[in-house]
Parts: sequence; structure tokens; C-alpha cells
Amino acid sequence: MSTPEEEPGARRVLCPYCLDKIRYDEKQLFVRNDEYKFVPLGLEKEGANKLRRDDAVREAFHKCGNSANMHDHYLPAPYFTNGEPLTVALVGSSRAGKTHLLASMIGEVERGALDAHGLKATPLHTESHRSYLDQRVLKLRAGEMLAHTEQTDFAEFADGLLVGGGGTARPRPVVFFDLSGEDLERTGRVTRFLAAVDAFLFVVDPLRALPLPYLDAVRERTKQRTDDLGDRSFGTVLDRVPRDGRPYVDKAAAVVVGKSDLIRFEPAVARWLTAPESARPTARALREESRDVYAFLRHHGGPAWLKPFSDCARCTLHFASATGGQEDAGGFPQGVRPRRVLSPLLSIFAMCGLLPGADSQEVGL
Repeated sequence: MSTPEEEPGARRVLCPYCLDKIRYDEKQLFVRNDEYKFVPLGLEKEGANKLRRDDAVREAFHKCGNSANMHDHYLPAPYFTNGEPLTVALVGSSRAGKTHLLASMIGEVERGALDAHGLKATPLHTESHRSYLDQRVLKLRAGEMLAHTEQTDFAEFADGLLVGGGGTARPRPVVFFDLSGEDLERTGRVTRFLAAVDAFLFVVDPLRALPLPYLDAVRERTKQRTDDLGDRSFGTVLDRVPRDGRPYVDKAAAVVVGKSDLIRFEPAVARWLTAPESARPTARALREESRDVYAFLRHHGGPAWLKPFSDCARCTLHFASATGGQEDAGGFPQGVRPRRVLSPLLSIFAMCGLLPGADSQEVGL
């Protein structure tokens, strides 16, 4: 992690797109014009006025110079001028609920839910963050069903935040990748970024994982079926991450049983889904929830759905619901009530040393 005194250009930062390390360079700063095309910022026009220069950099993009065999790509400039970046990828099949889960997470962060945990979050890039809020978070909170993530030829992160504990250390950029299930099952260039991801959120769809009879009506309505072979994207992603000769993936991981409102009357689920999320997630509480989720998935879904837990050196398991209720007629007419969506993210933060007061060496073991 960078120190508060470290200058932005004194270190090289890994580009999550091309996996090359690049150094901050004011000559590589760009902004988007009215046609949404990148044009040079021209920071020299701000002269020696530090306030104006810093403000311009906050809303600029930095071009990555290592674009061999790739089209030009850009990162928000604050990705380079703050602490060590933390990249988080959501993994799961199409329709597993990844997009709704991420939108609910970001919505809770925007609502100020991190404050209770000693954390502050601001946008990594204001315009991009506002666009994500408008297109995802606000639509979901208004009761709209979000469209499925489309396939792509270039994996860009969905949203980014600057997260810190309010001390003297620089906040850290936290960026979230949300790709379609089809893309995650591919092994081409689009998923090359997975080799350098710092943390994973594996999203389990109970409609596919749990052959509980009372879910059959929902499965019939949504044209889904159970699969005791697990989620194919889990294996594809885990096989893509370097292990450096070790038996386990040395990355922070959290397994989230999404759509847990569908199984909210199960005792193990009810215990955690109704627990207050304002409480600090201690290593002991995370182990207790992980134990309950593991037992529930193992009993009802089978070992294939626990592959991330088996393959990752550090992993927690969670029950969560992005909406708090079922979709009806293409939306959520009763509104959305996220349940426990922040807990998996806080667990990732704890494992990555970003949660104040948490023992990063104990969480996930």
C-alpha cells in the first residue's frame, strides 16, 4: 500500500485491463468532450494553481500507454493518485442476480451505510459514478427490473469508489467488474483481467442450486432448472487465476447466496437475513455465518456449489437479497428492500485490510 507521503508518479500501478504496470504521467491525462470522445486535458493551462490542477485531475482519465494488441483504454486519474487499488469481480451465471446485487451494494454505500463501520466512500470518477447511479441504482430502487448484462469484447469495470477510514492514509480505489455469465465462461481476452483481480464475489442462484420443492413454481415461471454440477462460471474463473504452484487461489473471496428472500423461512437463512447489518462483522460472526451457509448449501445443493470455498485459501459465505422480494410483471411493485448486501463487501474489505478494527489475518480462514 502506498504511504501518505508517496508521490503519485513514484510507483507503478497495475492496469486491470492489459495487466501491464504503468506510471502516472500528467501528459497522458484526457477528458471526454461533448461527443463523448477522449481529448487531451492540457493541464498546463491551469498554471501553478494547485486547487485548479487538483480539481481538473479528479475528473480526468489517464491513458494507458501499453495498448499493444488492444484498443486504447483509459482509467480515472484518481486510480493512480491514491492508495493501492482493490479490484473486485462478481462471478455467476447469467440471471444469477449479480447486477442487482452490485446495484444494491452501491446503493447502500451511497446511502451512507459504510459510516457505521468507520469507512467513507466517494466516487472514483464523479461523472461515471453518477451514470451508474442513474442507469442501475436509482432504477432498481424505483422498482424496475434491471436488464441483463450484455456480452462484451472488452471488460470495463462497472463502477469505482474511493474508500478510506478517515485517517491520514490515502483512500484506496475500489473498482467492481460485472460481466455477463456468458463472458465469464469464456477463456479469451475478455476475461484476461481475472488474472489480476484482488477479490471475488461468487453469486449462487438458489433457483439453480437448491432443489427445494417450494421453489419449483418460481423455476417454472422463470424457465430455470436446478443443476447439481454447480455454476460453470465458478470453475472457469477459478481456473483462470494463477496459483503459483499452490493448491489454493490466494485471493479474498466471498460466496453469496443471492435471492435469499426466496428461502427466507429456512431457519438458517432467517437467522442471518434478519440480523442487523450495522453490527461490526467480527471474524467470529463471519465464521458462524459461513458455517451455516456452508451446511445449508452442502445439504441442499451439493459440493459443486461450494467450489469457491474449496479452491480459495480465504473465503466467507453469506445469505443476501438484493431486492427483498420477487420480481412481478417485470418489476418490483412493492419496492426493493435490500437485505444483508453489504456484509459480503465488508468481509472482502476486512480480508484486504480496508476495514478499520478488523483482523485481516483472521477473516476468511
